[in-house]
Amino acid sequence: MSALAIGFCLAVVGASAQVPWQAGQLAPLPLTQLDERSAAPDLDNRTFSLTFSQPVPIRDVLLMLVRGTSLSVAPDPLITGTFIGELRDVTVRQALDLALPPLGLDYTVDDRFVRVFRTTAETRMFDINFLAGIRTGSTSVGGAVGEGSSARIETTSGGDPFERVDEGVSALLSERGSAHVDRKAGLLQVTDLPDRLGRVDLYLETLHERALRQVQIDARVIEIELSDPEAASLDWNALALRDNRVLARATQPSRSGMRVDDVDQFLTRLALQGSTSVLASPRLLVTNNQPAFVRSESRTSGGEGSDSAVRQSVTLGVVPQIASDGIVMLSISPIVSVADSEADTRNRTFARTTREVDTLAMVAGGETIVISGFVRERETRERTGGFFSRSKLVTRRIELLILLTPTILDPLRGD
Repeated sequence: MSALAIGFCLAVVGASAQVPWQAGQLAPLPLTQLDERSAAPDLDNRTFSLTFSQPVPIRDVLLMLVRGTSLSVAPDPLITGTFIGELRDVTVRQALDLALPPLGLDYTVDDRFVRVFRTTAETRMFDINFLAGIRTGSTSVGGAVGEGSSARIETTSGGDPFERVDEGVSALLSERGSAHVDRKAGLLQVTDLPDRLGRVDLYLETLHERALRQVQIDARVIEIELSDPEAASLDWNALALRDNRVLARATQPSRSGMRVDDVDQFLTRLALQGSTSVLASPRLLVTNNQPAFVRSESRTSGGEGSDSAVRQSVTLGVVPQIASDGIVMLSISPIVSVADSEADTRNRTFARTTREVDTLAMVAGGETIVISGFVRERETRERTGGFFSRSKLVTRRIELLILLTPTILDPLRGD
């Protein structure tokens, strides 16, 4: 017992004398009597402060807690563990409630007898609202002209979210705990101490709240043929300003894109610079960190007297990451494939141009991100000169814009 004597002393307010410590006895406690509560039993009638600066076996701590009271303590022979810490202004009951649960122990009181034993493990079932497989997205370019770009969603059997849940829950369990995942039923069975089950419950609640966040993405794929044949690209400063007021929130308008507050006004200003056409305008509903794809194809002729044609395919992959503060991080991967055809005597040959971008954009819910920089040229013949008109070859620049507007939804209501 000499190891327990380190730094321990006992002072009881109102005591007439101190009892000297003798060999074979418990070390004096760092105990200060603060008040008497005669109306309550010994378990709750007085408070004390107790400090353990080094680990002390829990069985010895229990004997110290009831020393000087009429209580008797009977620890189960199987209990183990040590306690280190400071208990300030606590009753015997409060000290037991603080010291025992972290060691997987509990107690009962029968009159003046306190029995301490190992906590009985419980089993609880938890719902896991995930698909048995994960969705992965990929984009590719190649093949025949009409099939130049493609997008697909794949479901794989390995690496499903249930495996990650199993790993996360296992890290929260005690040595006595166990967990089993039923992927088909979407059910998690956990057996452990009550406080560990509470941790698992909090973990799964937080996991579901994050994983099941949803965002509605309104996508627009817009093509504009510039009216000014001398313009190399869009006038981004004109698009960003309206009546000397900022229309788009961006540090500097550029060809790489901008964040737009007012989409209708942006489109109105865009139409002033050329002829616009909407190639696609799908609305997507996507859960957190899951891929979604948009694909559109268009074909335009080369104009009067031309036997050429342009076939354009746009594939857009988007993965949203939805934060709790209303910010959406978008992983955006557009692929634009353009094929120009020219006629020969027997066959039609194609010249293909492919542009790919992979970028990250951060926007607030309700804002619009504009992705640009896809510019091509188109040659057409236009007639001039009235009645004695003649045709001439004119080069027009065409720019493709991709607008994405994410709106965060309530996963339970869908709005």
